Amino acid sequence: MTDRHEPHLLLEIVTPLRRVLKEEVSIVLIPCAKGYLSAMVYHVPLISTLSPGILEFAGPAGKPRRFFVEGGFVEVLPKKVTVIAERVEREEELEIERVKELKKTAEDRLRTAGPDDRGPFISYEEAAQKLLLLEKKSFVL
Repeated sequence: MTDRHEPHLLLEIVTPLRRVLKEEVSIVLIPCAKGYLSAMVYHVPLISTLSPGILEFAGPAGKPRRFFVEGGFVEVLPKKVTVIAERVEREEELEIERVKELKKTAEDRLRTAGPDDRGPFISYEEAAQKLLLLEKKSFVL
């Protein structure tokens, strides 16, 4: 459990339509282009593209929260992380049966996809990441 007097990182998650979240966190795990990035206070500054995946963070109370993010960028500064995503879905907003159906549809499309057809691969990756989130098979903070 984190002490309230320890320095924290301000996490802000926004989409083109709204601010999804703005709160202090102790750690955040972000799906980036080259894999997952963990950021804590005083992290070296960087900018990266987001990959479809699970963004997970823990607040001062230590309870982890998770979102599915897709497309966009992340900016990490020593005391702030800003996630600008095309789409953000809270764990509570996802329905497991609907996600399983999306994954099955993507698998069917993959069987007939040509080597240059990226759509089915992207759809499959999105559905697989959402399923991981719902089945609690992500990182443990």
